[in-house]
Amino acid sequence: MSVTAKSNSPIASAANESRDWTKASTPELQSGSEDESDILDTKVKRCHCKQVKREEKQHMEEAERRVHKEAEARACKEAEHAKVEAERKVREETECQAHKQAEKTRQRCSGGLLR
Repeated sequence: MSVTAKSNSPIASAANESRDWTKASTPELQSGSEDESDILDTKVKRCHCKQVKREEKQHMEEAERRVHKEAEARACKEAEHAKVEAERKVREETECQAHKQAEKTRQRCSGGLLR
């Protein structure tokens, strides 16, 4: 006595019938304009994101160049200031030594006349 089992699953009925999946009623299986617009929207978003990243990178590079240029200008000013300061000190020391030498000469000359 063998009894054939009845199946209540939809798989059994689907196996017996041939379906055209392009006419399916579920939106996931239909290819429609909404999917194409979603795809286009996604592509546009990707392109926009890439463009934003490129612009951010350009802004960062410009900022780095500006900072580097300002640092170079500041270093040049400091070097020029140091050079001017060093020349001033040398000039003052030379004048001081010349003044001391002149004072010594005066002392020798005046000391020689007094004797």
